[in-house]
Amino acid sequence: MEVIKFNKKIYSLEAVKKAIEEFKSLAEFKIKDLDKYIEVEIDKIDNEYKGILKDEFSNYVLGLMS
Repeated sequence: MEVIKFNKKIYSLEAVKKAIEEFKSLAEFKIKDLDKYIEVEIDKIDNEYKGILKDEFSNYVLGLMS
């Protein structure tokens, strides 16, 4: 399992949810709306994307913020 924390001062919950919708066929995602962070747990990652999914997902969320 991979865990990513997105700082709420930089990232929106809407962008994270949209990214999860786009990536949902590649893994299972759980989202936690914490005080200062949006925490995303990524589990059951498709074998083809195991080494890169966390980075690609983070980049996608960042791109949604522009």
